Amino acid sequence: MRQTSNPSLDEAELKKMKVSELRRLAEELGIESPSKKLKAQLITDILQKQKPPEELVKKRVEPKIEKIVGTILNFKTGMHRQEHHHILIGLPNVDNAESASRYIGRRAVWTSKTGKRIVGRIISVHGRNGTLLGRFRRGLPGQALGSNVEIL
Repeated sequence: MRQTSNPSLDEAELKKMKVSELRRLAEELGIESPSKKLKAQLITDILQKQKPPEELVKKRVEPKIEKIVGTILNFKTGMHRQEHHHILIGLPNVDNAESASRYIGRRAVWTSKTGKRIVGRIISVHGRNGTLLGRFRRGLPGQALGSNVEIL
């Protein structure tokens, strides 16, 4: 005989059980008059009884991060070259790496004066002072230095 005291049975396991086992499980869960119900009714009642009430289930609420405008500080540079696709971005009121790490993975959009948009992503934090490193699909021109970039 199967164990009926397991409260986390799914529908497939319940369908494999005999009607007598389902009635015994329904009695343990406190379902009214299980002897008069058919097998399908017993299964639906047991599944509903096993689910926790909706007020007890915590719904996951993700914090919204609004659109913020940052400043393009410089290209990522090495000893002998600079990367035109990688840009250092400074954000207002972000002064440490912890608060800057909230923006990793978000989209960055730079718009030229003619209206052309170049899209990239924030890939990491640069240093401990809250500077972000963004990688753009196309390299940004030198005129982009000092201009604004939107973090979406």
